[in-house]
Amino acid sequence: MNWLDIILIIVNVIIVLVSLGFIIWGFTSGFDEGIELLFLVLFMDVVILLFTLLCPFLVLDRGSGSTVGTITSVDKNFFGTTAVYIKTSETEQEKYCIENKKIAEQAKSLIGKDVKVSYGERVGFYSTSKCGQAPINKIEVK
Repeated sequence: MNWLDIILIIVNVIIVLVSLGFIIWGFTSGFDEGIELLFLVLFMDVVILLFTLLCPFLVLDRGSGSTVGTITSVDKNFFGTTAVYIKTSETEQEKYCIENKKIAEQAKSLIGKDVKVSYGERVGFYSTSKCGQAPINKIEVK
């Protein structure tokens, strides 16, 4: 979750609270005009807030396949997955994710070697302890 997401969540919470305040004020002061609009604003903002909170956990990676290159480094991510960096050309380096500890150990032992990594597809809601993309499921030495 980046700073923009956090700011968006704070703004949404403020809009929900202000909308609720206007609705309560409208009912207690006998002001009936515009209450429906405030309910609509409140409903829409709650939907946006829920989407904003769930969006970091939604993964839509349908591009299964493989990549050939040289493993340049293997790092442990904050929530327990492993990041693998593969140099695919002179100027390009791509980052992939591993959830399986055996494959992560294999990747560490293959730093500096040419490999072919295969990954499937990942669609759905996943926790922060999982990859935010389709994880590597196989590494072959080239």
